[in-house]
This record gives sequence, structure tokens and C-alpha cells, in this order.
Amino acid sequence: MTLSRRQFLTLKLRKAAPQPPSTQNPDLHLLNRTTWGPRPEEVDRVQQIGREAWLEEQLHPASIDDAECEHLLAPQLALFGLSRHDLYGLNNVDGRLGELLPELMVLRAVYSKRQLLERMVEFWSDHFNIPNKDDHAELIIYYRDAIRQHALGKFKDLLLATAKSPAMLYYLDGAYNIASHPNENYGRELLELHTLGVDGGYTEEDIRQGARALTGWTTHPRTANGFYFSPDDHDDRPKQVLGHKMPAGRGVEDGLHLLAIAAEHPATARFLSFKLCRRFVSDNPPASLVESAARLWQETDGEIIPVLRHIFTSAEFYAAAGQKMRRPLDFLIGALRATGARYTEYWSLWELTSRLGQPPYGWGPPNGYPDTAEPWISTGGLLERWNAAMFLTQDVHFGAENAWGWRSQLHQRIPPPGETGGPATAIELVDATARQVFGAPLSAEASGPFLDYLGATHPAAPLDARTFTKKMPVLMGLMLASPQYQWC
Repeated sequence: MTLSRRQFLTLKLRKAAPQPPSTQNPDLHLLNRTTWGPRPEEVDRVQQIGREAWLEEQLHPASIDDAECEHLLAPQLALFGLSRHDLYGLNNVDGRLGELLPELMVLRAVYSKRQLLERMVEFWSDHFNIPNKDDHAELIIYYRDAIRQHALGKFKDLLLATAKSPAMLYYLDGAYNIASHPNENYGRELLELHTLGVDGGYTEEDIRQGARALTGWTTHPRTANGFYFSPDDHDDRPKQVLGHKMPAGRGVEDGLHLLAIAAEHPATARFLSFKLCRRFVSDNPPASLVESAARLWQETDGEIIPVLRHIFTSAEFYAAAGQKMRRPLDFLIGALRATGARYTEYWSLWELTSRLGQPPYGWGPPNGYPDTAEPWISTGGLLERWNAAMFLTQDVHFGAENAWGWRSQLHQRIPPPGETGGPATAIELVDATARQVFGAPLSAEASGPFLDYLGATHPAAPLDARTFTKKMPVLMGLMLASPQYQWC
């Protein structure tokens, strides 16, 4: 019986739905959570040096040679590295720079060997979210000098860099916060989203007093980083925030004091530890892991690397294999890493991420894209994933009319029978495809439906060139669309 792709997905895979291979392979589990989808060479590297040594490499990205990625992205990185003066001096500045942040986010995630750094840049970009809408030059500086620079550093440095960024000052109205008319927008989000969390124990009075502490924090085009403190607009009367007194007569020190209080608050340690565990462990992370991570956060004064090391080496982390659903960008970037598909026109990338529901830097509110499964589970969302999986494999590979703007590299991933490294049997093709998609071969149970799709009478059935040419692209698409790929 020959099944259509949709019949195959609904009848075969949904009924079987084996566990993802990472549930039986701790190496794959670590790679699934710390990369954008494990590549075979990364699996080999972990097996060669061990999980802890591989994790240490990723926690210290400067030690990883990323010259190949930097060479590939040289034109984009040249723009990304321009000074504030030069960025604003470009002709048609918004038109040229509006595409840069989303494009670099995807390309670095696909090609960089510093995978955990890219995951953490995304994590903090959500946590301190500013949508890519208006002043693109200022946003590039924000995501470059605040988020990326401090993504694996100390939280209080990251918090200060975001608070002083003109992009943040404009986005949450801090630039207009003056003594005569205090604006509480940033002060509220500082406590609710950036530090203590909505249940962190602050009061409305703390928000009001915090806003007063930040009066006079604004921008100026002639300062080195765009930040400027205006003494004339600052409320220098005494204040009290979160139980801490601020004496009268101070200036910018009030705002610096507020940020330090918020960064060092025990509720901040718990809130940030919870969010890290929710992103990298499970939607409902074990309380034991959250508490131990929060204790370490306080002991290290908010050093991010030790907390990540603690999470990724914990028993609770390894017990959570298969419990995180890939968000749309996780799904797409993993698919690009698996298939090698490349876009040749930026609009084609933006169109695909928009259809999937998660264009990079496209979330409007300050809380960032949701990082649990429930908001992403829908019939329409699943259908878009199926369509994207088939588009990147079958349509792009065979040159369908709707695939303009994309280029396939499937044969570089899996050569045909008879060529070096090419599969000779049905099970060899299924295993080779699974290595590209999942990082390792599937179990016998999980391989069964894919062998059925190939029409193999037994796993060792010879693979002819015609079957390979016709079915290999669709086979990879089916794996990417499978339930076990949506969860990791």
C-alpha cells in the first residue's frame, strides 16, 4: 500500500510516536539542549572527549575556532561590527540594517561552532526583548554590546548594559522619565520581567520609588554609548526601594543602586534560575534543581557560567530527556542544519519564519517569545511545520516553482548509492538520514515506519538509485515532520 505524505504522518507516525532518540542517549540529550540541533560531527566530538569536556568548550566560546563561520558571514559581520557613528552614517540605514539582526541570528545558529553561546544570546534576547521595528542601528548596538557581550558573563553587568542602552530607554520610555513627570514603564518591567519576577515580593510603591531613582536617565547622540544622565531631570530627594534607603542629594548613583539591589535580590536568583531551567530542562522544571541553581547564583554573585554548568551536569537535567518541545525557530534552524538548505534571498527566510510563527526579534511585548510548549501546540502550527519540512527537502531539492530563493544541499549530506559513503541498503539510508536529523540512528521500532515508506521488505533490502533519488528527500522531510523530532 502506497501512502501519501500526509497519510504517512497521521497514520504511521502519530500512532507509533516513539520517544526521541535522546531519551536513550545522554550525549544526544546534552546536544539537543545546548545546540540548535546536533550535527553528526558534534556527536562524534562529544563521544571523543566526553560530555563534560565538550560542555566546558561551549561554556568558553573564545576557545572554539569559529573562523569558518566568520568567513561565511563576513559581509554581515562587517556591518554588525560598525561603530555607532558609522552605523548612523550609512545611506538608507534602516533599509540595510533592518534585515541584519534576524539574518545573523539564524545564520550564526546554523553555522557557528559556538552553539551554546548562540543559545544563550537567544535566551537573553527573549528575556530583555526589544522588537526589531524602529531604530535598527540602535538595536544592533543593543543586541551586540549588551546582550551578546554579556551572555555568558555576570548578570549585573548584563542588566546594567541593557538599562543604559538607548534602545531600552526608548522602548520602555525610560528616556522620558523626569522628576516632574515620572514614567514607571521601565521600572515596572525591571522588577516584573528582568529581575525579581511577578511573584518576587515587590510592591507598587517599590515601582514608584524605583522610577524616581531612574529619573534623568536618558540619551544623547554625542556620548560614546548614547547614554546620558541629566541632573536637572533627576529627583534627588530620599527614596526607599525593596527595603533599601537611598539618601537625598545623589544623582546617577540612585539608578545604579536600584539596579544593584534588584540584581542581588534572592528573588532574582530564583526567577532567573527558574527561567534557565524552564528553557533548558523542562516546562515544569524540578524544584530541587531550581533551588540548587538559585543558591549557586547567589554564591557566585550571578555568574552565568557556573549556573549553566550546574544545570547541564545535574541528574535532573538528564532525567528530562524528551520533555521540551522545539519552538518554531528551534525546529527551523535544526532543519536547516540537518538539510544544509540555504536561502539566497532574505525575503524567503522571513516568509518562512513568519509562516511558522516566530520571526526572529518579531515579538512585540517586552516579555519575549513563550518558551513552553502550550502556546506553540496547534493544528495550524503543526501543519506549518509539516509544510516547512517538505518544502526544505522535497520542494527545494527538486526545484519546485515555489522554492525560488532557496538552494538544496541534500546530496552533500547523503550521497547516492555507489558513491563513497552512499547507503547500499534501506536501513543504511534510514540510518544515514537519522544521523543528519537526530544526530544518531533511530531504534528498530522508530525506524520501522520509515522503512515501510521506502517499501523495504526487510531492513537489508538493496537500495537502488531510482528509489534513493525519488524517496530520500521525502524521507528526510518525514523525519523532520515526525513527532519525535518536535520533542527533544
